Amino acid sequence: MLGSRLGAATPGTAALEAPAAVGPRRDVHGLFQTHYAAVWRLLRRFGVPLAQLDDAAQEVFWVAARRFADIQAGREKAFLYGVALRVATNELRRAQAQAELTRPLADVELVLADLAATPEESLELRQALRVLDRALAHLPLELRSVLVLFELEGLEVSKIAEIEGIPLGTASSRLRRAREEFSAVAKRLRATLNHGRP
Repeated sequence: MLGSRLGAATPGTAALEAPAAVGPRRDVHGLFQTHYAAVWRLLRRFGVPLAQLDDAAQEVFWVAARRFADIQAGREKAFLYGVALRVATNELRRAQAQAELTRPLADVELVLADLAATPEESLELRQALRVLDRALAHLPLELRSVLVLFELEGLEVSKIAEIEGIPLGTASSRLRRAREEFSAVAKRLRATLNHGRP
């Protein structure tokens, strides 16, 4: 009370007088709310088995919470993607040690699809997602990560090079190789799926 009579803001009144924050919250909770779905999808596309996805995403955000002071404002996404890549690498190593390379895409991701889709459309979407997952699973992680970050997450090659800690030319080369290998694998998988159709 005395502080407010003298014109000095007390801790309680400073919060009331502060202007409302504009944009996403700059704290761990805001980071989680803003980026969780993208991190989860990214880990899935990097090949983390469905059963480990929630744990892997949680690990990404534990790292972010521990290193929050190190994350530069405006670079949160790049930081999280870099951590997600390392977490996915560790998860894949664990999965390979257990002889569990990938699992088929579960219906969990289909919730993201158009709920008004016809049964035929749902079947086509499910098959397309299976082909995508299987084709990505055939790529080595160094190619898969560049392809996913560029094609599915929409990052520029320069950002991908920065996240992966590789030269720009190497990132471009990996993207070209990844596209070629992905295309060949997807073509074989589609032919296999269509072979059983009339």
